[in-house]
Amino acid sequence: MFEPKENLMLAALPPEERRRLDPFLKWVTVELEDVLIEPDEPIKHIFFPFNSVTSTIQEMPDGESVETGLMGVEGVIGIQLWLGMPTTPTRTIVQVAGQGHLMKASDFVREVRDRPSPLNRFVGRYTHAFLSMTSIAAACNRMHTLDQRMCRWLKLIHNRVRNDEFPMRQQFMAQMLGVQRPTVSTTAHILQQAGLITYSRGQMKILDPEGVVDGACGCYELMEREMDRIYDVPWRELANGEDQKRNR
Repeated sequence: MFEPKENLMLAALPPEERRRLDPFLKWVTVELEDVLIEPDEPIKHIFFPFNSVTSTIQEMPDGESVETGLMGVEGVIGIQLWLGMPTTPTRTIVQVAGQGHLMKASDFVREVRDRPSPLNRFVGRYTHAFLSMTSIAAACNRMHTLDQRMCRWLKLIHNRVRNDEFPMRQQFMAQMLGVQRPTVSTTAHILQQAGLITYSRGQMKILDPEGVVDGACGCYELMEREMDRIYDVPWRELANGEDQKRNR
């Protein structure tokens, strides 16, 4: 039997296809800042997150970096391989520790990409949504204030963790948002003063999820709207439904 804690792509598969792929999937735990894809190195695995969140980072020649996209239970890490590219110039790391299913790149190519697997439909739709996210993120980083971007970023993570509290270091937030740590500290303090979050000793807690949405720029809704198109219903409804079934 396969693990009942499922990434949404795997959960959406016909039962017979899910059973067929089960021997090629390994349930694993990933830790904060684990590297899943190295820039310009062969992609070795495909990862289907369950309650972990990963981040794709663009690193610049001067050493600066900024997040261009994040992935969770709605998606898959390694879409470049599905597009026929064995490497990518970006780095993908674990942003929030958790679990998910790992598949060897060779198994994915043989059993999914190069076959008429139903999984291809979802990977294709997710690839479109993820590319839209990276485009929106580029515009957002250029045009919107840091408090708006932080609200957008925190709510995207909150949706994927499906928990109001999660570990988060200030230095990591600064790297993801492409700013200096003191700037992040000041902005986080503003959000705390507004009653939206609490942040202490590396633990982030979302106190007012709707308030965080209100504080975000319109890029938040644009990003999630594209993710909703992957499935027949909004992905957050599916994720919450899976959580409720698991907790019964």
